[in-house]
Amino acid sequence: MSDKEQTFEEKLGELDGIVKKLETGDTTLDEMLALFESGVKIARECGAELDSAEKKINILVENSDGDMELKPFAGEAEV
Repeated sequence: MSDKEQTFEEKLGELDGIVKKLETGDTTLDEMLALFESGVKIARECGAELDSAEKKINILVENSDGDMELKPFAGEAEV
């Protein structure tokens, strides 16, 4: 891996590769544990990125007056 930060899509690709390696069963127990540990780390990073993105999403909707207004994403808790 290079010094630059991986994109979300690159992380998903790496995670997919790890899953495929684990599914083959052609790895030693130590290799499987290392792959699993790496996969969990990547999955957590991706989950955190998704949570952050979800918090930034706003939906533009038309209110009852016919005006457009920003509303928080439906998955975001109301404050």
